[in-house]
Amino acid sequence: MASKHIEEIMSYESDSGATGSLGIDDDRKLYWNGVPVVTEQKIKLAWCVNAAVIVGGFSTLVIALFTVLMYLRAST
Repeated sequence: MASKHIEEIMSYESDSGATGSLGIDDDRKLYWNGVPVVTEQKIKLAWCVNAAVIVGGFSTLVIALFTVLMYLRAST
């Protein structure tokens, strides 16, 4: 596999002498000191959190439906 050409777009040197380089390759991926920067990461939630999100979404939908029905009943 051929190495990617990384174009340096910024370099940094701290007061303590540590240096860093921000670059971008031909596929528009970011690199810090030649290491790819992770720009997305999947989140895995516990089953109870997933269940709470589903229950909360469903109850919000039910409340919205009842609110619409009450509005329609009051306007007639």
